[in-house]
Amino acid sequence: MRKILYFFITLLIISGCKKSSFVSDFDQTPEDRMATSIALVSNTLTSASNGWVATLSTSAGGGFGFYMTFDNQQNVSMYADLTDDASITSANSTYRVKTGLGADLIFDTYNYLSMLADPNASAFGGTQPTGFKSDVEFTYVRSSADSIVFIGKQYRQLLKMVKATAAQKATYTAGGYKTAINKVKDYFAAVKYPYIEITSGSAVLKVGLSVNTSSGLASGKRGTLTGVLADGVSTASGTGKFAFNLTGADFVGSDFVYQGITFVRLAWKDAATLALYDSTGKEYILKSNPVPLTPLALLYGFPTTYTYRKIMIGGTSPVAGGALLPSGVTSQFNTVYQAMVTRLAALSPARTIVGISFTLTGNSTAILNVSPNNGTSTFSANATFSYSITDGVITLTKPIYDSNWTARGTEYDGIKNFFLSGPFKIDWVTSTNPSSPLLGGLYRVADATSFFYGTL
Repeated sequence: MRKILYFFITLLIISGCKKSSFVSDFDQTPEDRMATSIALVSNTLTSASNGWVATLSTSAGGGFGFYMTFDNQQNVSMYADLTDDASITSANSTYRVKTGLGADLIFDTYNYLSMLADPNASAFGGTQPTGFKSDVEFTYVRSSADSIVFIGKQYRQLLKMVKATAAQKATYTAGGYKTAINKVKDYFAAVKYPYIEITSGSAVLKVGLSVNTSSGLASGKRGTLTGVLADGVSTASGTGKFAFNLTGADFVGSDFVYQGITFVRLAWKDAATLALYDSTGKEYILKSNPVPLTPLALLYGFPTTYTYRKIMIGGTSPVAGGALLPSGVTSQFNTVYQAMVTRLAALSPARTIVGISFTLTGNSTAILNVSPNNGTSTFSANATFSYSITDGVITLTKPIYDSNWTARGTEYDGIKNFFLSGPFKIDWVTSTNPSSPLLGGLYRVADATSFFYGTL
């Protein structure tokens, strides 16, 4: 009986205890957990005495880099790589850390982040109604001793911040960000066709890197690797978005992957040498090639999957003295071209060449066009060919000349005979002019020193 009595007394004691006295550290109330999270985010942001180096990818545009400092009065100042001015001019605004689906970081007055979200094209080139599809409100994801990560509430792009060093702070605030950005831009302006080397089995493959350093919505702040695979025919490519930093650039957003290799950053190996680095830390030195690495024959064709289908001398509008051949190129075709210029100039009234083009207009049809101008009007003369392409060699047959062509038979005989002297190998053309645009040509198989060429 006594045991039963003790049992009921124990039950009464337990039931009389307040529920809150049994709450463990892992069972905080939602309010307490949120308060803890907000305090963590606020304290982390403001405790970085040297500020933060940040990167952000946009859904519609490229990537962007920032340097930010936060104070405990809800003020934030930042530099950014959006424009030259943004890289040297601090934008001051306000921020809040508040309760949302988690602890939210909100930039609530206009700054460089706001420009990416602005749908007004005059602000930064964004489009209605979404701008660059970028956020100004972010949710806390995670943090470590030297970093903190947020995700955009609408477009789900990561805003990554890493604590800056005292040296980095000094560089950003002294205008060094612009200097660092321009150094990378100058490199890619000077080196037209940079490439890296990748080992594939027993082969070492050259892979071209093209970089758009502008901030444009459609294609800015993106890098693309393109190369021919080990079979010598197939091509592969990969594209990544990047944000400038003080030592080069970080690839942001979706992984930048080429043939199973994930590239994470572009950085200076030394004062004059740039390199790509993959996720394992492996280094790929950038080298220079005089022409694109992918053979033009793999890129030149009629279907829309091909990049090029026209080779052009001049343009569509008359210029004083007539169209000139691209400079810095030596070819026997130069003599053919100059002879035609001379014959047209001898007519009355004299004619000048507006443009000459060779264009694939169908899967088996090509048109050679010559457009002369008599001072008041431009005429179009066409020679239409059937063609076939095999192993990068184009064969032209069955020429048909329109009335404008036959009306100037003598003047056009030289170029007519040249295009009847094929077949021709499709390939890149090099120029001694460092400012030359990208050139392609049709090389006579019988004589590689004789080739028609122009811009692509």
